[in-house]
Amino acid sequence: MGIRKLVVIDLTSADTDLFESYERKVMPLLGKYEAKLELCVRSVDGTAETHVLYFPDIQRFDGFLSDPIRTALKDDWKRTGVISTISDVGQIDYI
Repeated sequence: MGIRKLVVIDLTSADTDLFESYERKVMPLLGKYEAKLELCVRSVDGTAETHVLYFPDIQRFDGFLSDPIRTALKDDWKRTGVISTISDVGQIDYI
């Protein structure tokens, strides 16, 4: 069944170029954990971005968070100036 994570990213005080560079380095790691980016959207005013990530299980999510490559980029993440929140989510079908 897997798990989904909603990542809401506040870009109002961010260095967007540095953030995008960081994301280009980190997102390819998802495949290593059999995860995928299901949705990535940015507000038209550029102040917020939202990701929906799928992981087969919590162990692979934890592995992604503690991946050595991602951990080595921790200072880059801090320099981006973004603020993010991560929530567990489930799909809802209204139609």
